This record gives sequence, structure tokens and C-alpha cells, in this order.
Amino acid sequence: MKDYVVLDLENPNFRQNSICAVGVIVVRDNNVIEKIYSLINPEDSFDRINMEITKIAPHMVEDSPTLPEFWPKIKDLLTNNIVVGHNITYDLKLISKSLQRYHLPVPDFKYVCTLSLSRRYLNLPSYKLENVAKKLHIIYNPHNAIEDARAACELFEYINRHEKIPISESKHYHYVPKVVERYDPKLSTNLNNLYGMLRVVLFEEYISEPQFMLFEEWYGNNLQYNQYLVFHKISLELKRILDKGHMDGSDKKSLVNVVEFVSVSSIYSNKTLKIQVLQGIIKAITADNKVTLEELTNLKRWMMRNTSLRGSYPYDKILKITNVMLNQGFITLGEQENISNQFKELITPIKNTNESFTLKNKTFCLSGEFKHGNKEKITYLLEKEGAISKNSVSGKVDYLFVGDLGSPAWKYGNIGGKIVKAQKLQDDGGKIKIISEKNLFKILEK
Repeated sequence: MKDYVVLDLENPNFRQNSICAVGVIVVRDNNVIEKIYSLINPEDSFDRINMEITKIAPHMVEDSPTLPEFWPKIKDLLTNNIVVGHNITYDLKLISKSLQRYHLPVPDFKYVCTLSLSRRYLNLPSYKLENVAKKLHIIYNPHNAIEDARAACELFEYINRHEKIPISESKHYHYVPKVVERYDPKLSTNLNNLYGMLRVVLFEEYISEPQFMLFEEWYGNNLQYNQYLVFHKISLELKRILDKGHMDGSDKKSLVNVVEFVSVSSIYSNKTLKIQVLQGIIKAITADNKVTLEELTNLKRWMMRNTSLRGSYPYDKILKITNVMLNQGFITLGEQENISNQFKELITPIKNTNESFTLKNKTFCLSGEFKHGNKEKITYLLEKEGAISKNSVSGKVDYLFVGDLGSPAWKYGNIGGKIVKAQKLQDDGGKIKIISEKNLFKILEK
């Protein structure tokens, strides 16, 4: 075999349907004639373990092309040649699932796997690429897409020289999408937010354009989870509605049939699951930046059916604001906008602003995962500026810095326990400020 391309990909998380780096090497007559490498903006979240392995973080790919933008550069190379790689079916599955996520046509591929060839022709205790490369004295930088591709290329050429691998060795790869019943329990936040949004529009005669856009945004943000049956069903229904450009009564009923309240979770309490619904309700009634008496009346009905949430944040605060306005009996336009802002503040306390602040001799606590590194690195950078680290939120803490990646461990999906505690301290007149990672690094990078 003389002509082929070598492929290696890096992915940002465990779902394996997005790509953050591509490495392609083109070989003609057993000579490398071209190398193609690019970071890819996966338009997806990054898991900490993936970042530690690949050394690729979200801020590094912000200006990189997305897969739909980059795919035309490599499509013909991958579809018109035999694709070589180590455990290459993993990469072919990864690129197939990623293309499917963007609703792009998924081609078939011809491939030769160097992992299979190594097992057949090399007698080694381990066939991981790093171990095989070490045995063959191939020096490279593991988990870098173009470097992994180069190592696989040199490995293939080594075996090819000794065993004369024929073109007939290549196999056919055809991706068959799999939809699974069980989904990541952290995604109950997404489903319950949608359930809450739907509770609002069900009781409104007309869905406003901002509310319609809210459903459109949910659809776009959750396409990556279509391998899960429940998300697949919802996406099909939402796509039909979004393609129409409006949502009528029958559309609402059809959504009710596929969007259910997630009432049981292996990681969240029943109260937390209901708070996730409340977040969705608040998103829908504040979508147009005002809250009407009718919306407050329907909100009050839901809250009275869920009094088990008393004592939970932000239930009590929302109920108090709602009662004040309903007892008043009328609501001015200014009050509609003010209440909308108050509600939004309660469910999205982390703001990106240009507010300046000092670090020297100030105490801080960290929450969530950070794009710029792990908490140890962030703590080091802050202490270098004279700030003092604290393990927990209290009245003595000046700043709660929140990582832009959030955390799967956060109690309410987009809000964690430390954030809720900081909000309560703020309500009681405390000095603590909740500051996003983006804002923090505006100060650190000055």
C-alpha cells in the first residue's frame, strides 16, 4: 500500500460527538507530501479530564473553525483515500457522530487500523500507540492530533516495509447511529428547564417571539445529546415546529407528549429537580424582559402546588416578590421590567461585566471548573496577586470566582451551593461579590 491518508482527532468530552483538533497526513508513494492540522471549535463543553489529556482548553479554540467550516478542507481526502490510524474506527465514529450532530451527510470510509496490524505482526506486551512507538523508537508528543497521526504513519510504514500490506487489507466503515434509552443524569437540568418553559406557554394564548427564540436556543444547545432517546424525540418535534416558524396550540400539545418532568434522579434531590423546573418557568416569563400579572398569577399557582420547596433558594425570594405584586393588584410597565430583572438575577447570578476590582489582601473562594486551568492553578494566580484563599463561602469572603465551564456537581445545574450561599449573603447585605472567570481574567491579564 503506497497511497493513503492518516487521521487523528481529539475530542473535548466523554460524549464523543464533537471534535477539538484534527490531524491529517497525506502519503503518496510511501512519502508524506502534506500535513494538515487545526484546532476546531467544538461548540460544546469541555470535560476536565479531556483538557488534561489533550492540553486543549475552551479559550484556545474560540477563534478556530467549527467542523462545518473545516470539513470541506479534508472531506475529499478522507472519502477518496484509505484512512489509516491507530484504533481508527474510534476516530471514524467520532467524526461521523460529529457530522451527524450538525445534520451534515455522513460518508462511508475505507480504513486500515494500525492497532489491528500491531496485534497481528508485533509481539508486544501493550499495543497502545505510546508503547508501540517507544518500542520502535518513534519519538512524538502523545495526544496531539498531528503528532499522533505522525506516529501512526511511521508505525504503518514500519509494518508495511516488513509485511507488504496490500490495498485489499482495507475495510469498509459505515456509521449506524445508535439511540440509547439511558442518558446522563446531569442532563435532567436541561429537560426540566424545558418542561418549565413549556408550562408557561401552555397557559398563554400566543407565544411571543422572545419565547419562541428561547425554544430555538434550547434546540440548538441540546442537539449534541440526540444519541439519547428522550432528546432525540424532543429534537424531532422541536425541529418540526421551528421549521414552521411559529408554535400553535396543537404544537404545544405535541410537545407535552414528549417533554416530561424528570422527577427521579441518581444525583439530584426531588427539591433540586423542581427548582430546575422553576428556572425554566422564570426563563419563559422573563424572555421578553417584562412580567405581567397574568404570568405572576400562573407562577403563584405552580408555587402553591410545590410548597415542599419552601426554605429553598430562590423559591422563597420569588414567592415573596410574586405575592407583593399580586397583593398590589396592578403592575406598571416599569415594575414589569424591574421584576423581570430581579427574577433573572436570581437564576443567573453570574454576570459578565466590565466592573473593576482589586485582589490584594482580598479573600476569595472558587466554584465550578475553569477554562484557564484547574483550581490549583487559579488559586496560585490569585495568591500571586496577594489574594487570600478560602475553602468555603462565608461573610468573611470578598469574592466568589465562578468558572465559565460550570460544574456537573452543581446542585441546580447552572447554580451551585456556593453560589446560592453567596446570593443569600448578598440579600442580607453581605459584601461578597459573585464574579465570572471571564471578568477575573480581564483583571489578571491587565
